[in-house]
Amino acid sequence: MIEKQLIRLLLKKDFYNANKSKIDKSSFTNGSGMLYDTIKKAHEEYNSDISIDEIETLHIDVYNPAITQAARKNFLLLMDEIRNEDEPNKEIVKDILQTIHDRDIAQKIAVKATDIFNGSPADFSEIRKIMDDHNSEIETEDLNKVTSSVDELVKLLDVTTKYTFNISTLRQYVGGLGPGNFAIVFARPESGKTAFWVHLVGGPDGFASQGANVHALINEEPAVRTQMRVISAHTGMKRSEIIENIKEAEEKWSEIRDNVTLLDTVDWTLSDVDSHCEKYKPDILIIDQLDKVSMSEKFARTDEKLRSLYTGTREIAKRRQCCIIGISQASADAHNRQVITFDMLENSKTGKAAEADLIIGIGMKSDIDVGNIERRLCISKNKITGYHGDIITLINPEISRYQV
Repeated sequence: MIEKQLIRLLLKKDFYNANKSKIDKSSFTNGSGMLYDTIKKAHEEYNSDISIDEIETLHIDVYNPAITQAARKNFLLLMDEIRNEDEPNKEIVKDILQTIHDRDIAQKIAVKATDIFNGSPADFSEIRKIMDDHNSEIETEDLNKVTSSVDELVKLLDVTTKYTFNISTLRQYVGGLGPGNFAIVFARPESGKTAFWVHLVGGPDGFASQGANVHALINEEPAVRTQMRVISAHTGMKRSEIIENIKEAEEKWSEIRDNVTLLDTVDWTLSDVDSHCEKYKPDILIIDQLDKVSMSEKFARTDEKLRSLYTGTREIAKRRQCCIIGISQASADAHNRQVITFDMLENSKTGKAAEADLIIGIGMKSDIDVGNIERRLCISKNKITGYHGDIITLINPEISRYQV
């Protein structure tokens, strides 16, 4: 009886919008699930309440024209029963729906936990995500409310570029990054990927100098070497100069030292990354290199694994309100090219790129000419300001700085 009463309420647009996150096809039995599919499609197409006669016509004549005579007969009997049901109290039904939804969430968690208990890899990220998604659910009408205040809109948009780039032309065209953003920086080997993020973080007026709490997960080279590069970028001193003037370097480095944390993270999984963000709450997280982060699931193809990895990384950025910058390799297509675009990401022409808010490729004319210091920042995806184009910069590899 409750299912038929619920269907009557779901025909009303406001009730459907307010409760659709708590309902799916599995909530219904005895043929009602197919009817719910029809209601769902109808609400996606029409911005109004739907009558019983209208949903009956849509189900039989529009969405299921090949329905068998037996199924048609059973469906019409169901519709007659729904017509004869009294409309229930909305508040009572909402409470029942919430209880059913909570039990469904608990069952999903129990299944995942049982799998781990029975020997599956101890990856708790899926359980954590189920809980986080459930705890952060809000009703759709609240979700759709956007402020109409110009002043408030400007302030909210400023948050998306809270930490500005310390390369003037990049700042001019893109601005910066903020909570929830996911950016990809990629290039061929030995082209200046690490130096690029090191400059953004530790260089003059970098993220750390702006007060951001930056964590960097290093899984390619020893983190101690990268730490020295961050110190060089901030102080402007080569390694030999730091050794000769340790006190001076220490004093200058102390300006941002507490805002920069580097970690050796060989063999870390995406679940480890999520747990780290949950516990330490960095404002900006650098993953150098993102492709080397492990996944607990098994995949038939590399591109499938990478897409899942990048999707999961984006979800962490959103869920933890942390800006994540993933460092990646460019494919051989980018070899000796000044302009490189996201279709040249290694092992993925689309999957990786689909998840990012910003993609910057670092192009260079020749990766064997050690005297070539020109680097071209190629912005091929930009959901922040919409700018796409190339920015010519110069790299100083000895102190890991970029300049225009």
